Amino acid sequence: MTEFFTVVVLHMFAVMSPGPDFFLISRQSIRYGRKIALWTAGGIGTGILFHSGLAVTGMLIILASNDFYLLALKLICSFYLIYLGFVSLLKVSNFDDDITNNDKWSRAGGFTVGLITNITNIKALLFFISLFGVVLNSTNNSSLMLYGLYMAVMTFVWFASVSYIFTSYIFKEKFLKFFGVFEKFLGLALVIIAFQILLSEII
Repeated sequence: MTEFFTVVVLHMFAVMSPGPDFFLISRQSIRYGRKIALWTAGGIGTGILFHSGLAVTGMLIILASNDFYLLALKLICSFYLIYLGFVSLLKVSNFDDDITNNDKWSRAGGFTVGLITNITNIKALLFFISLFGVVLNSTNNSSLMLYGLYMAVMTFVWFASVSYIFTSYIFKEKFLKFFGVFEKFLGLALVIIAFQILLSEII
């Protein structure tokens, strides 16, 4: 029970702290609306399952000790975030949910964006290395997978809640005229995070 409580607390702090996933969900909510943001949250949750699977099998430690893999991961993450950020900075949104959400490919695209962003998220990788390699003492892989499943579900729930807040009627009623500014800010935040990742590699 103590071990599970540790997982709950650490995961709560990790998932709620601002990072690529949070800014991405906020950006998706404002730019594309609730349905696409929910698909993106599903992609992020699936990414958590991916990290959990690697951690349980021991592959995460092996990959994390590989300098080439870490460099490739940082580059993919950085350039992908830069791309998403510049899309928000340079392209004008119409903020019309109905147009985008009727496109099944847009939903699949939203899921893919969330999945790629989380899988390449260095913060998530380091979190799982610490959690499964240092904090948890369980040697039962089934228990570890249950922890991973729990974190995947709760990650989805958290980011789904964020998307509901940003797309709620009250929020839109008060801040719709500022959505353009919000989107530019979120795009800039993604670019800044990307450059921080790149600079951490150079420095």
